[in-house]
Order: sequence, then structure tokens, then C-alpha cells
Amino acid sequence: MKIRHWPAAPAAIVAALLLAGCGGGSGPAATASAGPPPDPAALGKQVKSAMAKAASVHISASLTRGGDNVSLDMTMTRSGDMSGDLAVNHTPVVVLVTHGQTYVKVTAVLLKSQHLPAAACTLMCGKYLKVPASQAKNMFGGTTLLSLLNNMTSVPHWTYVRTVTVYGQPTWQMRGADGTTAYVAAHGPPYPLRLTKGSNHLDFTLWNVATIPPPPPASQVVDTSQLGQ
Repeated sequence: MKIRHWPAAPAAIVAALLLAGCGGGSGPAATASAGPPPDPAALGKQVKSAMAKAASVHISASLTRGGDNVSLDMTMTRSGDMSGDLAVNHTPVVVLVTHGQTYVKVTAVLLKSQHLPAAACTLMCGKYLKVPASQAKNMFGGTTLLSLLNNMTSVPHWTYVRTVTVYGQPTWQMRGADGTTAYVAAHGPPYPLRLTKGSNHLDFTLWNVATIPPPPPASQVVDTSQLGQ
């Protein structure tokens, strides 16, 4: 079986958010000062340096792209592993990339999207389909955490807006010339915590402590040959 249609790979969604700038509303409330405002040019360099050294991060996002409603809840690592959920127009897909292998959790929704008989669910649903390397490459295109995050620092002409609280910590709210708002940790490594633009948003959590699950046990893995296609 070849995956006939893959509406949006997780890595591609993150890339689109970072390239376009990423919700809405008034945003976090102002908080006590975290010291003097940062120098925007220096902060951009510091953010890029911090991200380049990061081992892992959890990314959650919600956006509209090409008429599709997309949500993402994904952990990514420096080594290229990924784990989490992607939903396009409320159709969820669970993906695991680890130890050089790519797995997709089989559900009735996924089988229907691939035009496979519902009876196949008895054999496969709840298990992980091991995706051939050639298809995995097409799905993810060699995108890495570092290549994705590097796009964020290309936003020119940041200006300081105010200090707010995000995830319980003082955070510098910065505005890009393209209308993107970036929230950067004011204490410790200056990791980005949130990007917003219009109704689109992208949140970063668990810097350096997010982990990828181990490969599923052999009893929970199926491959395309088991479908006889």
C-alpha cells in the first residue's frame, strides 16, 4: 500500500507557520518589569543562538492554511525525531519518527482517507503502520527542528512592545515589521515561547526536556504487506 494522499506533513505545517509568521485577541496581560527592555538586534542573535543549541521542544499550533483548518501538537528533537498529533479539518493523524523509522498510527479515519476497506480496521486499527523510507522522505522532506526554527529569526526589525507573563514567566513581547508578535523568555535562555499573527498561533514549551517515545513493540507494528496491496 502506498499512502495515496497526505494532506499536510507535521514538519511542513510548522515551516509554514514560521515562514508566514504566526492567536488573535488582546494577548497576555502586562506584568511586572523583568529589567530594562532588550536591545532588539541583540535579542534576535541571542534567540538564534539559544535555539541552535536546543535539544528538543514541544510545539503546538492552530492555523488556517489554504482554506484548511490545521492543528498541531508535536514534539521535535535536534536529531530529527518527531512525535505527536496533526489534524487537518478535524481529521487527526498520529505520527512517530524515531530511531530512523517513521510510523503512523492506524485509525478508521486514516483507512478511509486511503480508500481502504473498513474491514482492514480489525487487523490494523490501534497499531502503527511502518512507513517505507521513500514515502517518509516525501512526507517530511528532510525538514529538521533547526531548519524550522531558523526561519523565525529571519523576521526583520523587531521592536520591544512590553513585558508580559507567558506560562508563568516574565516574557518580552516583540513586534516584527510584518505584523508577527513574538514572545521571548526574559529570564534564562531567551527561548521563543509564542508566535502569533492574526488568528494563527504557535506555542513552544518544554525546551530541552521534551522527549520522544520509544519505537512501538513489534506486536503493535504492521506493514503494508499485511494488507496484500
